Amino acid sequence: MSSTPHSILRSTVFGRVIWACAGFVIIALVLLWSISGALVWHMDAQQRTRILDSIAYAQEVYYGRGSEALIDEEIVDDGEPLWDDDLIYEVLEREAQLIVLRDADYEPVAGFPGLFADVGWQITYLDHPEIDEPVRAHLALLRGGETITIGEFLPEGRAATLEFAMAMSFALVLIVLPLSLFTGYLLSRSVFNRIEGISQTAAAVAAGQINSRVPESDRYDEFDRLAGGINRMLDRLEALNANIEAVSVGVAHDLRTPLTNIGGRLELISRDRNDPEAVEAHLAAAEDYLAQILRIFDALLRLGEVEAGQREAAFEDVDLSQMTRDMAEAYAPIFEDANKSFQANIDDGAMIAGDRELLEQLLANLLENAVEHTRDAAQVVLSLQVDGKSIVVTVADDGPGISPANRGRIFERFYRADASRSTKGNGLGLSLVKAIADLHGTTISLDAEAQGAVFNLAFPHRD
Repeated sequence: MSSTPHSILRSTVFGRVIWACAGFVIIALVLLWSISGALVWHMDAQQRTRILDSIAYAQEVYYGRGSEALIDEEIVDDGEPLWDDDLIYEVLEREAQLIVLRDADYEPVAGFPGLFADVGWQITYLDHPEIDEPVRAHLALLRGGETITIGEFLPEGRAATLEFAMAMSFALVLIVLPLSLFTGYLLSRSVFNRIEGISQTAAAVAAGQINSRVPESDRYDEFDRLAGGINRMLDRLEALNANIEAVSVGVAHDLRTPLTNIGGRLELISRDRNDPEAVEAHLAAAEDYLAQILRIFDALLRLGEVEAGQREAAFEDVDLSQMTRDMAEAYAPIFEDANKSFQANIDDGAMIAGDRELLEQLLANLLENAVEHTRDAAQVVLSLQVDGKSIVVTVADDGPGISPANRGRIFERFYRADASRSTKGNGLGLSLVKAIADLHGTTISLDAEAQGAVFNLAFPHRD
């Protein structure tokens, strides 16, 4: 999936890259000039200290023993008080100090006449035909208007440090920044394309293409994890959409017959209004059809309530063994009246956290299925087995079971196998069983290898 350079340059991702690159360059420049400035300051401080020490010693000699002693000890070179231009090359090579003593008229008495300075510190240049190196000098006033000036050529490392900082600054601005922006553009294009894939999928889904999915790669990076989560959400939405369609069709199908029958009974009431007994029979039949409709809506409401998790707040400790035993005792007469054999094998000590009313509804639906959809003289077994942390409840019968073609859909709403169309029901019983099981973290399965219909419920044991 591609994108235009213009759209990438206008994207938030690339905007953040620009700010990041600019911030990196600014921080690098600040660090570079901070370090370079600290080095230059250290070199300058050392040089000032040396010059001030020399000034202090010269003043000590001058005031202690006079200007002649100062000239003889500190300034004279090969017997000549005044230095010539050639001597400066030697001073520059030895990195020695320059010095000049001037009288009250500012005429040189000893030292290098080409060194000029004002009072205090300054950076100056020598009066020399060939040397243009800067000099740091300090002039101090002496007695009677005389002055002494001492200086040193600026350290070579100082200029090298500043040149390095300047060169690195140009490199950061002219090389590193553009290279960072280009690299950021390439990274932004990759990120933008992944985000654009998500955006286009969202747009397609909004346009009604519910089967659209976000592309995933085999890298399983954070975008793939996001895409996987979105795709699973879309799978769920597609399933819910299909479920809604199925519910709509199921409701329409299951309501049409009783509503048609109610309409027919109303016509019969109109026809037989002069026959009270006939009208009473028609009213009774209409009430039965209306009750059937209400049962459908009650089942749908409860199913929606369970799937929304609204009953989870009512969870409490439930003795599943005792509850199952009570259900078995309540249904034993029903199976006997239906000419079916019923047996219960229930272990003690099955404690779980759950909603007792819903759990009773779950078992009731399974047991009623066994009553309604098994042959005469069928054998039905309700069992509960406790094995460590495992609790398994089984409702089994020895009937013809459920055909392989129908096993995958028995928990769908309103789904009824062809063989069940002739019996009463609305196709919501097992859907409610599945919803209640999911609410309690219980796995429900249909044993495909067993004879008859065998439902197994694996409950989590309460710690």
